Amino acid sequence: MSSGPVTWDEKRQSSLSLPQFNLRFRLLRFICNKISDLFFLVFVYAYPYRKEVILKNLKIAFPGLSAVRYNELLNAYYRHMADLLTEPFLIGFCKKRDLNRLVRYENAALVKGILDSGKDVVLMASHYGNWEYMLSMPMVLNGKVLTAFSTVSNSWLNNRLKKMRGKYGMGMIPKQDWYRASLKCDSSEPTVFIAVADQRPVGVSKETVHFFDQKTYIQCGAARLAKQRNAVMVYLDVKKQGRNVYSYRFVQQSALPGTTDVNSMMMEYYSHLEKTIARQPELWLWSHNRWKFNQTTFQPAVI
Repeated sequence: MSSGPVTWDEKRQSSLSLPQFNLRFRLLRFICNKISDLFFLVFVYAYPYRKEVILKNLKIAFPGLSAVRYNELLNAYYRHMADLLTEPFLIGFCKKRDLNRLVRYENAALVKGILDSGKDVVLMASHYGNWEYMLSMPMVLNGKVLTAFSTVSNSWLNNRLKKMRGKYGMGMIPKQDWYRASLKCDSSEPTVFIAVADQRPVGVSKETVHFFDQKTYIQCGAARLAKQRNAVMVYLDVKKQGRNVYSYRFVQQSALPGTTDVNSMMMEYYSHLEKTIARQPELWLWSHNRWKFNQTTFQPAVI
């Protein structure tokens, strides 16, 4: 008995029965990983990219570790960052049937249920794992999904990147227009708005949270969007299951946009994020000077 078009989840299950030997995909993955290996060697031995910032951030978040442990985390981060440089091409050029070998969604039914109820979702993502893999999300949710992208000055390259990132159905909004465009988005179709919400503001902001026991200035655009659209906020938890392989789990935040202030909504998000980072620290973007504007430093707890 047929109940409609075949979904990506069903295609994914079907693809698992195909022969695992896929020469094109294996060759693409092999090339990307070998290039990544070269980047890693450059970071460790030739050009230690933003080493001082990375170590400073690690010591803020995880005080009291040994010098050996900090160096292990530094090298683990360089390994991850090297993969970050090549994985966008891996997922961008692989065939749809091979996506299940790179990205897995544990409980997409949660978000589907919210959309089916007629509500929008503000998906609270972060610079953890590989955020480029979220481009596959429309195939899983079978709905409208929008995210921001940073434009590049070269028009040919910008169009090429936009096409590659939108190949799975992701709606792309220029980063500088994301908030305004999301507010004005047609409300007739429930939509998922992906917000990479852990970015540092351009200057000292009014809103702060305690993040790794540090006073941390934050951007609240995602929470404000949720309030304006009366959307459900969902945290995106990420795990790395193996090299180039990530899994996503959706966690509905308890804050109700209609009755909760934006700072409390963001505090819940950062609480989730801190637990995610502590589980596998090297997967967060430590080379970003996250605490640049700190004026007050709180005594961190030993983790």
